[in-house]
Amino acid sequence: MSKQVTIQPNFEISGLLKVKHRDTKLDNFQLYKSGRYALFFGLKKIIEINPSLKDIYIPTFVCPQVLMPIDKLNLNKNFYQIDQNLCLDKKYLEKSVNSNSIIIVINYFGFPSEWEYFEELKLKTKCTLISDNCHSLLTKYNGKSLSEYGDLSFNSFRKMLPVLSGSQLFYNNEEYSINNRVSIRTPSLSELLYMFRSFKPGFIKTRLGDTKLVGHYRPDGNNKYFFDPDSTNTIDSLSDKLFFNSLNNYQKIRDKRQQNYKSWLDYLPESDFIFLNELKADNDTTPYVFPCIARSKEIMDKWLVWGRKRNISIINWSNKRDDLNNHLRLMLLFPVIPDKNIKLTLLNAK
Repeated sequence: MSKQVTIQPNFEISGLLKVKHRDTKLDNFQLYKSGRYALFFGLKKIIEINPSLKDIYIPTFVCPQVLMPIDKLNLNKNFYQIDQNLCLDKKYLEKSVNSNSIIIVINYFGFPSEWEYFEELKLKTKCTLISDNCHSLLTKYNGKSLSEYGDLSFNSFRKMLPVLSGSQLFYNNEEYSINNRVSIRTPSLSELLYMFRSFKPGFIKTRLGDTKLVGHYRPDGNNKYFFDPDSTNTIDSLSDKLFFNSLNNYQKIRDKRQQNYKSWLDYLPESDFIFLNELKADNDTTPYVFPCIARSKEIMDKWLVWGRKRNISIINWSNKRDDLNNHLRLMLLFPVIPDKNIKLTLLNAK
């Protein structure tokens, strides 16, 4: 087991011994390599069916991965504001959105967005909703999986499960029915290297697997390393076998992630952080991370160094957009992976 406390779980080779057969004929989704490929092919399909869909609305607080397929499809990007409490600019959306609009709804960090509002907006405007569940694979809302919200939804396995790749694409609108199963492929070299990252000696500082960061994405550059829809873009064969078992184990994963979430809340000082108190980890919530906002850049840098010294992965989840809320530029994410006891880790941290 890796000594490092990471944001994403390490691949579990032992899981291959526990694989149970699943009837793929029952799948109500398609499987892709990652969330950005699922989003690309989902968008491509709904645009082919409804060519009038030209404008897409994206929150300012967004990972560059979401922008890659949108840029590839040459959609007109519009950004709606997200504040430090992750609340959205409803007045802007109500003024701007119409039946030719697509809205990306991000369920941040394992918590549901304001779905009552978005569903009401859809009734008024006939817009198209896409639920981004890359942080929220195992979270439910009002008794339903977040995958059931939106006209289509997609997620990311590797952020939450001990696999190499994978994303489910759900079409929740009958107009966009699934008519074929996407094939699988052998794992790539970078995925095989990623598989063994938990065995990496501490003196090796380079990353195993993908060596370039998605944050380096530039819309006007050559981004085939990050995103190439003409390449093999489906889930790998090992992850295809493993993910179903992990999903069936979601209650254990949820409980451990919630315990680790609470451990960070109890440990981190309010003098250093603004906590997102509106995010409530109830029985339906499976947190991706513990998110909080540093009160200054100096404090943010102090905790990033603190994590590196203790082999705890802490990341600044932000982007370089000029219109991004200044508080969100200081967002830090702390790991809550279920194979670690964060309370014990923090007791041993000097």
